[in-house]
Amino acid sequence: MTVNPSTSHQKGRLLIIDDESELREVLIALLETSTSLIQEAANGIEGIELLKKQKFDAVLSDEKMPKKSGMDVLKWMRENGLNTPFIIHTGYGQKDIVYEAQKLGVYAFVSKPWDERALIRTVEEALRCGMEQQKD
Repeated sequence: MTVNPSTSHQKGRLLIIDDESELREVLIALLETSTSLIQEAANGIEGIELLKKQKFDAVLSDEKMPKKSGMDVLKWMRENGLNTPFIIHTGYGQKDIVYEAQKLGVYAFVSKPWDERALIRTVEEALRCGMEQQKD
């Protein structure tokens, strides 16, 4: 778990789900100044457990993971009434996944390898959107 020195939630709370620990570390380092709190999960099952216990303003998830994929997490969220902005980052751009994710209201797709500035901008926009939803 990474918590920024700022204890307020002004920048939003982000959940990162990825089975590659090195990639999670890179994402945390890249995004920590854009968020108030980052939680991480090593797979979709851990991600769902965190989503059951806490509110997040955005989720950034890998698609291809053992146990439960990013799509599985997105489906679970929507089935359980969580409309939190969900960003999928993937090296696989399969059209069926893109179509299914769009039907479920995915916020954005980010292809690997990502453009760092575009990734940061997308996550910051998703966090703002999620914080607005929380106010409603």
